[in-house]
Amino acid sequence: MHNYDFKTYIKADFGINFKNKKMNFLFFLRNKKFRLLYIFRLSSKLQRSEKKNIFFKTIRKILATYYNSLQHDFCCELPQATEIGKGLNLPHPYGIIINHNTVIGDNCTILHFVTFGNNVNKGNDNLPVIGNNVVFGAGAKIIGPCNIGNNVKIGANAVVVTDIKDNCIAAGVPAKILK
Repeated sequence: MHNYDFKTYIKADFGINFKNKKMNFLFFLRNKKFRLLYIFRLSSKLQRSEKKNIFFKTIRKILATYYNSLQHDFCCELPQATEIGKGLNLPHPYGIIINHNTVIGDNCTILHFVTFGNNVNKGNDNLPVIGNNVVFGAGAKIIGPCNIGNNVKIGANAVVVTDIKDNCIAAGVPAKILK
């Protein structure tokens, strides 16, 4: 992720998830999904930070502990090291599992119980690479190595094990291109 600008990312995430709401501290306190996104972006920024002093190490540990409790509440795994572009839309962030080496582009929508992983028979580093403006239906499984292009829609409960080109709709087990 080049030039990770926290404010730009959090504004894009907020705008896509909470269109008509006003971002403020009270909203942060009341909305657990916003806290999950905010703490994910903040911990990702701090993890990429070059600062190694005791203050930043302490803040990172406190945030990591709080972030882990949020993940536990949503029964999801959204590792701080994951490269996810701006405009991440999580309408229902329950049960989402993302391998920490997966790369996800801008403006992606991930519904509940979606998994991004790898086929261990093909190596631990062979993970999915996701383009921009991709929508993942509920329960979809994306098993790398595979590349998913831009402007793609993956159907509910689809199992993607091969590449999907730009501007396609895919569904089924295993996923096939429908359009």
